[in-house]
Amino acid sequence: MTKIARWGTGILAAVILMTISGSLTISAIVKRQAFCAPAAQLAGLLSGAPCVTSGEDYRLIGSGLDLTVAPACAAVDYFCLMTGFLSLLMTWRGFRIRAQFLVLPLAWLLTIAVNAMRLTACWQADRIAQTFLPQPVWTATHMAVGIVTFLVGLTLVFWLMTWSGTKHGEERHHESGKQ
Repeated sequence: MTKIARWGTGILAAVILMTISGSLTISAIVKRQAFCAPAAQLAGLLSGAPCVTSGEDYRLIGSGLDLTVAPACAAVDYFCLMTGFLSLLMTWRGFRIRAQFLVLPLAWLLTIAVNAMRLTACWQADRIAQTFLPQPVWTATHMAVGIVTFLVGLTLVFWLMTWSGTKHGEERHHESGKQ
């Protein structure tokens, strides 16, 4: 397959997968059950705070702070972004097109893990912010921690996808006398 055809196929796969992931996550029930519940439970394990169900939401309770994990905290936008990102990374790395079947489950697992870390970091940051900062700053602190956590997650995925084969790719170019 030529490089242009491979990239065209990869971009098409990324768009299709992002469309599928976006359509799968529209429902509030899916957001709660497939994204909020596992991320909140994992965040509870990571933080040591009990995770309890409260109506349709989940709450991390402890140490004078109650963090509610609602559908807005589901990270479905991050899931769609991670889906496209992984698909394009797999194309860039030269994976076979069949590897695209792994994108959705891998993106979901990574989203749950990163979102649980974000919830844990926000829970801790909120405790500190409420102790030392004025109330008008609390929301901005919570959002900033979330942004940083999500960017670190994307950066780590990129680094892992590029690090594992960079040395081998350079060796192949040197062995074949190219570049």
